[in-house]
Amino acid sequence: MRLDSVRELKQRVLRSVLAPMLSAAPRALGLAYAASAVTATRQTQRLLAVGVSPAGKGQFKLAVRLQRHSLATSAELDRLSDMARGELDVRFIGRVHKRAAPWYQRRNRPLRIGGSVAHFAVTAGTLGGFVRRRGSDGTLILSNNHVLANENRAKLGDAVLQPGSYDGGTRRRDRAARLERFVRLKTRGVNLVDSATASLERGIDYDAATLTGLGRLKGVAATPVDEGARVAKVGRTTGVTRGRVTAFELDDIVVAYDIGNASFDDQIEIEGAGSAPFSDGGDSGSLIVDRGGYAVAQLFAGSDTGGRNGRGLTYASPIHAVLQHLKVELIF
Repeated sequence: MRLDSVRELKQRVLRSVLAPMLSAAPRALGLAYAASAVTATRQTQRLLAVGVSPAGKGQFKLAVRLQRHSLATSAELDRLSDMARGELDVRFIGRVHKRAAPWYQRRNRPLRIGGSVAHFAVTAGTLGGFVRRRGSDGTLILSNNHVLANENRAKLGDAVLQPGSYDGGTRRRDRAARLERFVRLKTRGVNLVDSATASLERGIDYDAATLTGLGRLKGVAATPVDEGARVAKVGRTTGVTRGRVTAFELDDIVVAYDIGNASFDDQIEIEGAGSAPFSDGGDSGSLIVDRGGYAVAQLFAGSDTGGRNGRGLTYASPIHAVLQHLKVELIF
């Protein structure tokens, strides 16, 4: 059919077929319901949607999208076929859901590893895990300097939000911690880690052991990872990803920050498995674990290209260096 013909047909279908279906009682249409509150039958019903689909070389069909299996053998669909003289593009799409933000970009109480977190003046990064100062019982959030300390520009005691402000966090409602310590980033000389901690606010609960989608955090790996090691992480942007180490003890890797370029030594390089990148912007701070669930590194940077799949490479600091520089131990 020509485009104007399909459009005219669509309007006739809406008036003569869909409108009566929408106004009819669910019982009259024979709609099936699982046992649930009777109010479910009073909601707008999932029936069918109509539109236009291309059929090639300037031709078009009436697009019919069924949201119930029972409509595939209904009298209404037979009527549509007659009206369109068989020129239908029919597909079953089922229930359509809103595209809500995944859990790691939402407010989490208790706090979870992999969730969105950031200094109030920073967009959003990732809560890498929970640590404690050696000899202390106080619980701290672990992430990057550029996530919790705004690249050296924050003050100790500043509010840390969960979720980060980019994900809707506000100081009034979502303050979860206060900046406690950070390793300063240097634009001259060598950096070994991009790390910081924030002390939890009173009454904020947390889950220090669950790696959602991966299992449980078992502790800190006894030995450093080497090339070929299989690793995984949970991050604020890409969620659960897996990859392999492609280089370690990498020196003179220069990372671009707002405050300038910073050179890092003794870093780990990771590529994503399959066609997906291992990380993306906002995953900074993620705790990287080996296949046994033991922490091996902290994610802090990534490239746009590189790796076998061309989707970029991720850079991370060995977890032993992170814990040593912050003088903390991992809680799990």
